Amino acid sequence: MNRPMDRGMLEDVLDAFVASGVGPNSPLEEWTRRYPQFEREIIEFAASWSLMKWLPPAANAEEVTEETLVLRGMSVVQNILHGQSTESASDPAVPFESLIAEGQAMGLEPSRLAHAVGLGDSLLRKLDRRLIAWATIPEELIDRLAQAVEREATNIRAYLQLDPILAARTEHRSEQAPKLMAQEDFFDAVRVDPTIDLEHAEHWYALERSTGEP
Repeated sequence: MNRPMDRGMLEDVLDAFVASGVGPNSPLEEWTRRYPQFEREIIEFAASWSLMKWLPPAANAEEVTEETLVLRGMSVVQNILHGQSTESASDPAVPFESLIAEGQAMGLEPSRLAHAVGLGDSLLRKLDRRLIAWATIPEELIDRLAQAVEREATNIRAYLQLDPILAARTEHRSEQAPKLMAQEDFFDAVRVDPTIDLEHAEHWYALERSTGEP
């Protein structure tokens, strides 16, 4: 975790990242190379920014400025770094609240858990929020997740089939809470994940081809 004195610099870096126009799904190597002390935060911010794309704009929504986006991203980053979570799972077949929290309990921070199961941070967080269509999730990934967090595969399946949830403390610009758009296809999510290793992405592409997915 960064020292308090670094917060101003982190905000400047995130502001520059947004202003560069690269978008949340662009390669992050240049940014993490330039600011290695903020590698974790940049990846977390890009992943959270990608998640925000799933919120449909409200008719009376205010224009989202770069400053607003950075403030939202900083809020999400702070939540992640402090391990805060407001979600709960009520289904008795799901004895845990979050895939990410389960990974942390096993000593695996999100980036390590993502790498262990062959994903990027962004896609792992989408799975954690159940933003990926259940029918498109490979059985192999379910087995990998079960092994990584030491849970039964049936528990992982049950968790991933729960209703989608919004990111903690996401700011909304309308009087009514926004509704999530349709869930994303797993393989489409792999294609737009800027944090996934090429080797892992190629593995899922090969699996997609072998199963006859379009």
